[in-house]
Amino acid sequence: MKEVIYKLFFYVLAILISNNAYSQDDSAKLDDMSLKELLNVKVTTASKTLQESDLAPASVVVVTKEQIKIRGYQSLLDLLIDLPDIKVDDKIYSVSRNSVTVRGIQGQQNFFIMLDGIKISSPTNEALPIMENYPLNLAEQVEIVYGPSSALYGADAVAGVINIITKKINGKNININASSIAGSYGYTNNTLYIAKSLGSNSDFVFSGQYCYDKQPDYSKVYKYDSFYNISSYKTGTFNTVYGPATPSTPIKPVYDASTMAYNFYAALRLDNFSFSVFSNYTRTPSAYGNNTSNAIYSKDVFIGQRVTAISASYKKTIGKITSTSWLIANKYVLEPGSNYRNLYTAMEPAYKYSISSSVKAEEQIEYKATNKLNVIAGASYEYFNTIPQSADLEEPVDINGKIGGTIVGTRSYYLPDGLQAAFYHIIYNNVGTYLQLQYALNKKLNFTIGARYDHNSRYGETFNPRAGIVYRASDKTTFKILYGSAYLAPAPTDAYVTYGSFYTTDSGKTYASSFLHLPNPGLKPITSQNFEINVRRYITDNLTATVDGYYTRLKGAHDFDDDNRSTKLYHNMYNGIPVDYIEVIVNEGTQHNYGGSISLNLKHSVGSIILNSYASFSYANGTIGDPDETDKQIEIPFISPFMFRIGTDIKVGKFSCSPRLLLMGRQRLPGYGDTTGAVIKRQTIAGYALLNLSARYEFSKRFAVFANATNLLNQRYRAVGYNMDLDNKNTELFYGQPQDPIRITGGLSLLFN
Repeated sequence: MKEVIYKLFFYVLAILISNNAYSQDDSAKLDDMSLKELLNVKVTTASKTLQESDLAPASVVVVTKEQIKIRGYQSLLDLLIDLPDIKVDDKIYSVSRNSVTVRGIQGQQNFFIMLDGIKISSPTNEALPIMENYPLNLAEQVEIVYGPSSALYGADAVAGVINIITKKINGKNININASSIAGSYGYTNNTLYIAKSLGSNSDFVFSGQYCYDKQPDYSKVYKYDSFYNISSYKTGTFNTVYGPATPSTPIKPVYDASTMAYNFYAALRLDNFSFSVFSNYTRTPSAYGNNTSNAIYSKDVFIGQRVTAISASYKKTIGKITSTSWLIANKYVLEPGSNYRNLYTAMEPAYKYSISSSVKAEEQIEYKATNKLNVIAGASYEYFNTIPQSADLEEPVDINGKIGGTIVGTRSYYLPDGLQAAFYHIIYNNVGTYLQLQYALNKKLNFTIGARYDHNSRYGETFNPRAGIVYRASDKTTFKILYGSAYLAPAPTDAYVTYGSFYTTDSGKTYASSFLHLPNPGLKPITSQNFEINVRRYITDNLTATVDGYYTRLKGAHDFDDDNRSTKLYHNMYNGIPVDYIEVIVNEGTQHNYGGSISLNLKHSVGSIILNSYASFSYANGTIGDPDETDKQIEIPFISPFMFRIGTDIKVGKFSCSPRLLLMGRQRLPGYGDTTGAVIKRQTIAGYALLNLSARYEFSKRFAVFANATNLLNQRYRAVGYNMDLDNKNTELFYGQPQDPIRITGGLSLLFN
């Protein structure tokens, strides 16, 4: 019923405003542009100043609003799947849902997402799901910068930065774009975009998106896979790897892995002043990664997460100097109702809670000294206030009272209130300053040098330089030689998270634990250095080839270790309770990544058919030092060394379509394979061929219909998940995380002005 109400809202609103005149978008202009003009668009993310992407001191990919429309992208996740050097593993983990690996650097905590330069991912770098929670319906273009960007943006820009640039306002009337889509397995997605010009340099924008996905019933899709047997849901007794468990809390006798996401955005721009509010929410199953005998897939067993970012800025140009001031507030909440029901909680609900916020003030000065020299300098102060993720709790936290709770399963005769969970309240700040100089020696040679210094009251100082040389050998060939550095700040949740279970043999007089994961407040940042060469050649104005090669070194990688061997903080005791094994996260090992890609782009036409085609081949590899054997290296997991993508955007009059094929080579798991050589091999699972197709027909200037098909070959393919080990015959996980079968959706779009 809720989905129907949302769709009716969008339809009624569209009808109410349908008496407005229509203003055609600029797709016709795009058809007339050469590929060279399309690829060399202006970007701001690479150096915080507007410049042609060919001259930007970074490897940048730009996805335009026209490509978003033709390819039918409904989420940022859809877009990332089609990008070179990126591997997406979906539905593998409870908190983040998916894992995005960029050039062999795994996890979305290694990059962050911005909206018009304002960070809209978590302020304290929790790895959040990427799905319909990030808006594409309001995007003019999406700029993806590969490689370290901490010299400008500070912490966590290790693998890159994604910046969604909002649409330009056309005309003086109200611009309205509404869409609604529905399809197989209960998928619905509705978007609304409203913009109104308030004057020559003033406007108001509102955007909203709501998505509900019932999701395929994997117990039927993979009915021959014993890991998806749901007989336990009907009997009430689960045959876990720890033995039978019969929870007292009721269980719905059906498999349900539904998801939900929404986002909204509002912005007011008045000449030099702008104010914006962005908020998003995701609800995903907390059972992701575990099979049905060891976790419960149910609508009320979920992880719910919200991020809200509020920003105000003032920009003023006087002569050659432009001053920009920002005040930004960002808040993340892991909602109290979030809970797990798995083998570690005896299949009973175990609740989680976390909250974090930041307030940031930043001042930037841009000085265009001459046509050849541009200088950017800035300083920022950021204040953080966070309660990292709690232990497993008996009941949801009462956010209106004192933050506290009982550890699940510890209530007993002699301790009726159970063991009380420890909640850590962490307050810290970060002071940063940066400087960047860009100098054009002549029309062919451009230099960029810059650095950023940060001091964080939690983990100390970091210094991150960058340098770039862009050599335009001719109008057709550009060389880039790049160096960058970055650091991944330890998220408070990584440093302070607590989990594990307790037991008593004397009705609560004493307690003990077999295993606990406990905080390491001394966890330090991961640092990275990246060296890169990028060459782009315009063979013709409509055919281009890009070759890119990189080497990245990451020091202080985070890993799990025995407290007795590493930090020696606990000595097998926790608050007076003996623990057999205590695990902590530590800085351990150096990771070396290397690889590259070759990309081809071609724009051509056959009669009235206009085609924009692309192909890319990516190679990624790397090793990390073995902490147990200093003379050995271990292959990095979560990669497929070889990936190939090919696709084309086709336009014929009012009709357009976009077939896209991803060929994924064998995928590396975390589990060890051959350990006899100098390099320890990872286990692997098969790759896959993923064929997606989008089609669109514009009946009129106001009305269009579209359809999308994902996994058109209907493959039963699998992705890489955490801790997967093919040699573990008694596992709560999968031998490769099953992915969606073929899914078909269709919808309509209404556009008014």
